Amino acid sequence: MLPEENKNNIGLNTFKVGIDPVFKGNNGSQRNAVDQVNPTGAYEVLSNQEYIPSQTTAPTPLNSTTNKTPKTVIRTYKDDLEAAIQNNHFSSINIAIAENEKLHKQNIIRQEETTTGGVFKKMLIIFFLILTFAGAAGISTYYFINRQNSAVPVAKIKELTSLITTEYKDELNIDTIIKDSFANVLSSKLNDVKIPMGGLYNAYIITGSSTKRLVDASEFISLMKFQMPDIAKRTLLPNFMVGMYSFDRNLPFIILKTSSFENTYTGMLGWESYLQKDFAEIFRLPGYKNGGGIISALTPTSANKFGDGTILNKDVRVLRNDSNDIILLYGIIDKETIIITVNDFVFKEIISRLNKEKTLRR
Repeated sequence: MLPEENKNNIGLNTFKVGIDPVFKGNNGSQRNAVDQVNPTGAYEVLSNQEYIPSQTTAPTPLNSTTNKTPKTVIRTYKDDLEAAIQNNHFSSINIAIAENEKLHKQNIIRQEETTTGGVFKKMLIIFFLILTFAGAAGISTYYFINRQNSAVPVAKIKELTSLITTEYKDELNIDTIIKDSFANVLSSKLNDVKIPMGGLYNAYIITGSSTKRLVDASEFISLMKFQMPDIAKRTLLPNFMVGMYSFDRNLPFIILKTSSFENTYTGMLGWESYLQKDFAEIFRLPGYKNGGGIISALTPTSANKFGDGTILNKDVRVLRNDSNDIILLYGIIDKETIIITVNDFVFKEIISRLNKEKTLRR
């Protein structure tokens, strides 16, 4: 039975004083959860309570209008694995087997890549070895062929210059030849060498062994014992050329360079009386017998003296035989170049090649 004083309060708003442990009395004792008080005594009850913060966070009302940022969900490999096990009914044994198969496949791929790389490296090494052996064989073959063809006068001494371009070259070292026989040796070089028709041959006259050099023009004139007048000899430049042009027969020639046209012209006119004799052996002019010496007088008679002529608009002096055939001619073609030869064909060829040299130098 309720007390009399509270009977009239039945049905009114009542509340439980002890619904939360946060409300404690001053004496530290907690009120009974079922004790009820009337509203008029609630203030007194509250004023006598000590507030102690609760460790439990109150839930947020559903109708709250406060905007809250949704909590980020962080998934880990462990979470995914557990989910996969639950959804697909996997066991730890199934996972271990799958991982083992994955590692096995990766090892196979690595082995295949390693094997492929090793084969490629071996092929590359073999290729370089073959290339090295082929290069060595090519160099050896080239050296062997050059040694076998050393007797062929083709570009043997590239460092020596030439007044005109020639296809065939050879050298004649005066240090290895008896001086009295030099003219005969040179004659053999010019007249007995065999080269294709239309080819030009250059016989380098050199001296020295370890250090070779070309003999200059004055040395050559003295060595050949030419009776060239001093007025012309003093104008000679060092460069000169002795060679042969292959046509229907070997056609020898000499090219000299001069520094004074006037003195050279005067000197050449004075040399005409000795030209046929001086060039009889090396050019093998009529009256010269190879190996038998001179068999007839070589001094020009009044009937066969040098006369004027023109070849390719160049003034020349020509010596003819009784049949009016040219046997010797010379010309100062550009006020500094003298050509002495036996035929108008070789004279034209030399002029053509000299013009080409001038064009290349421009």
